[in-house]
Amino acid sequence: MNNFKSFFVVFAVILLSLPALLSLGIRYLPVNNQPPLGQTRKIYEDQAVRGGLTMPDDYFNGIGFSFKNPNLINKEEIVMQLSTENGDLVRTVVLSGRSVPDGGFVRFMFDPIAGSDGAFYVYELFSPSSGEGEALEVLLSKDSDDVALVAYYKPSSIPSLIANIYASWIERFFADKTFAVFYLGLIVLGIGYVAFGKKETT
Repeated sequence: MNNFKSFFVVFAVILLSLPALLSLGIRYLPVNNQPPLGQTRKIYEDQAVRGGLTMPDDYFNGIGFSFKNPNLINKEEIVMQLSTENGDLVRTVVLSGRSVPDGGFVRFMFDPIAGSDGAFYVYELFSPSSGEGEALEVLLSKDSDDVALVAYYKPSSIPSLIANIYASWIERFFADKTFAVFYLGLIVLGIGYVAFGKKETT
């Protein structure tokens, strides 16, 4: 019985501490989930894709997009520029079309922007050296003409990162109330068995 109690306690500690341990290797976190994908928009020569987003977190440090690049036909540079609402350029990221797989999700990461919480930014994707026949296509949201993007931010500290991870986990856990009640019931039964189970006979 004592061995079972020890195993249960160790297992519970590991289970609860695992997210915190895994968080030590996290360099950035997504602000949102990518919406369902729909139509595409081509990027070539003077055909650019522009859009805007309001950043809800500080230390904004990346945007991810989904692309079509059949047979890696496009091998030219693709540029992502980020500007403030007033038009001031704040970040530029340049990638090669060789690194953009067909149907792949590609992140344009940059140095974190301090004070980005609540700020509005304008992004622009363009590939001036690409011809129409080798154009990249960025995927839009299924339900709108907006680009289906994901924004990223760098956690300001390890404690805040751990807090966000546990808060997100709890939110997802209770999203399915039936599962949550069943799972918590099992835990309560396990604790009850450990605490009040029959003692080993001698």
